[in-house]
Amino acid sequence: MAEDKLNSLDARIILALESAPRPEIPAGFAARVARQLPARPMIVLSSGRYGQRAALACLLVLLVLMLAIARKAAGNSLYWSSLEWIFCAQFAALAVWLVVRGYSSPTSF
Repeated sequence: MAEDKLNSLDARIILALESAPRPEIPAGFAARVARQLPARPMIVLSSGRYGQRAALACLLVLLVLMLAIARKAAGNSLYWSSLEWIFCAQFAALAVWLVVRGYSSPTSF
């Protein structure tokens, strides 16, 4: 008799472990949870122009780099000439991006 109870218990445990649970969410659960939350204060975010500021800083850095490499690029060195052209392309791409995005002067930030 004790062995039958043990086998029955083992069978129920195995059945419980092998069967997937069926989650049941009562109707209106999300609404009840939302009602319990405290009211959030209205947060007003200013439109930051961090991307434009970073692009402007990169333009200045690229300009300084192009001027610093200009003498070395004037010779027959393929390395310095290629580096100068890469900086020029990046400078032009950033300038076009700023114009297309509608860059405004730093005083309006």
